[in-house]
Amino acid sequence: MSADGSALGTDDGRLAGLREMIPATGAGIYLDTATRGPLPAETAAAMRQADDWELTVGRAWEGRPEDVVQRDAEARAVLAALIGGDPEEIVLSHGQADGLRLARQQLGEAAELRHLVDPANGSVALRSAAHRAGRPLIVEATYAAGAAPLAVNELAADAFVFAADRWLLGPDGTGAVWFADRQVAAAAERREMGRTALVGLARSVGWLEMYVGLEWLHGRTAALAGRLHAALAGQPGIELLCPRESVAAIVSFRLPGWPVEEAADELSRRVHALVGTLPAAAVMRASVAWFNTEDEIDRFAAAVVELGRHTPASLPRRPPIVVLSDH
Repeated sequence: MSADGSALGTDDGRLAGLREMIPATGAGIYLDTATRGPLPAETAAAMRQADDWELTVGRAWEGRPEDVVQRDAEARAVLAALIGGDPEEIVLSHGQADGLRLARQQLGEAAELRHLVDPANGSVALRSAAHRAGRPLIVEATYAAGAAPLAVNELAADAFVFAADRWLLGPDGTGAVWFADRQVAAAAERREMGRTALVGLARSVGWLEMYVGLEWLHGRTAALAGRLHAALAGQPGIELLCPRESVAAIVSFRLPGWPVEEAADELSRRVHALVGTLPAAAVMRASVAWFNTEDEIDRFAAAVVELGRHTPASLPRRPPIVVLSDH
């Protein structure tokens, strides 16, 4: 197997092989990666092995502290490769919110916070950045990391914060902060991370980098998000929240004729789609990832278009599935 996964053959064959390694892709149309990404089977196996080892020998075996330090270093190394940084500039966190707390602890509460991708409408909100009069800048990049190319040195930021359990497919509650100043990173409080979580984080990110291939997955994610946006644009009863040129991996929209949770339930029944919602803003958030198929995007879009042309009262109901029995 080559580093970019090319031994799987054509894109169709390659994608099918990769999807088999993410079992959740077979359970429905997975369009809620912005809330939590699916786990690769390889990651789950590595985490089980780590848990089984400690179940068998205990959690106080000789050399364990040194092993945890090594696992931490491995996780920081693959994350550094992902964002174009240095492992010594990265501090691991317990997810997005904890990463923001950690960044503010180091840079001060007066630091300016800006989102690289708007979490509500999915638009690229930051293409260039300049410091405001003496205020440090924190860039929140959860909705870009693993979905789009991310080079931390291209923006004049003091810190980048991102969760690793979304498009990076890491375990729950994992993430990182990159600090532009290595001395600031060295002084930051180290979070106590579980050994199993460290193993899973390094395995997921390393799998994406070395097995799937970042250039391929970034390009595919962008193409699929554009495909979905184009299929919904201009359709009656659908309000897209950002223009095509600003879409990263999230296509957010409203269906004014539908309560948002009712629409999500209907999409689940019709095409087995798992889609995110922001009920307070009446927003539906379809977060696309490289592991989605073109057919899934098309079927989901067709179902959304059908809902947009109706209300809950006027939507034609599909007959229930009848299971025939010999008895």
